[in-house]
Amino acid sequence: MIVDSHCHASSRWYQPAESLLFEMDRHGVDKAVLIQLLGAFDNADMIAARRAHPDRFAFVAAIPSEALGTNAVWRSVEQGAAGLRLRSSARAASGEPLSHWGAAADAGLSISCVGPAASMIDGSVAMLAETFPTLTIVLEHLGGLARPDAGDISAVSGGVLALARWPNVQIKLPGLGQIAPRKPDLDGDELPLRLDGVDELLRRVIDAFGADRIMWGSDFPPVAAREGYGHALDWPHQLLAPLGETACGAIFGRTAARSFGLGLP
Repeated sequence: MIVDSHCHASSRWYQPAESLLFEMDRHGVDKAVLIQLLGAFDNADMIAARRAHPDRFAFVAAIPSEALGTNAVWRSVEQGAAGLRLRSSARAASGEPLSHWGAAADAGLSISCVGPAASMIDGSVAMLAETFPTLTIVLEHLGGLARPDAGDISAVSGGVLALARWPNVQIKLPGLGQIAPRKPDLDGDELPLRLDGVDELLRRVIDAFGADRIMWGSDFPPVAAREGYGHALDWPHQLLAPLGETACGAIFGRTAARSFGLGLP
């Protein structure tokens, strides 16, 4: 079973869930986790996609900062959310500042943690992971290392990898187009990416977190502006194939399925 842990679908921006289903079916992806867009808090499109295709989708909701709190978390649960998209700096507008983090843990939700690498290593993720040991915190975009604002990866990667010491912290593996620059010449049979250093970075991530705490995510549909959906799946799968079927099965399916309630085969 292949599970895509990081997709966006909306009637207001990007593309609807039907477009994602087309790509999933075309490339043999069984299930996907819909992640709320930054700046959007109306989860209606994701709720509708989940209801129409409960065997294919889970979704991660977002809560506006002024509404953060226990009640908002439980409303997300009632809507069918499998997780929340939060920055590690997110604090409740009133009452106990970390109340929504505790409520998410109590509700069995997973957190898709968004932000640059600097926000992952400033101590806030570590504090949350230690304070709420039953809460699964999933670091998006390779803990921010795959984001364009990552800065000096060699300087910050150690801090991101150090978060693996907390067993409830997981990490999302993106398509290679997010972490490797494109070659100027696209013709020929070779992979059209400069992979210098990528093998080493991924090896360190796998050594730190282990396959059971790594999940692949395509970043649909922004991935279309990079290598495209199919390549975002195929190329990392080829690169990691030497790890073996069990490890690849976790990275490309089981970890996300377990963390976001999508079931296991």
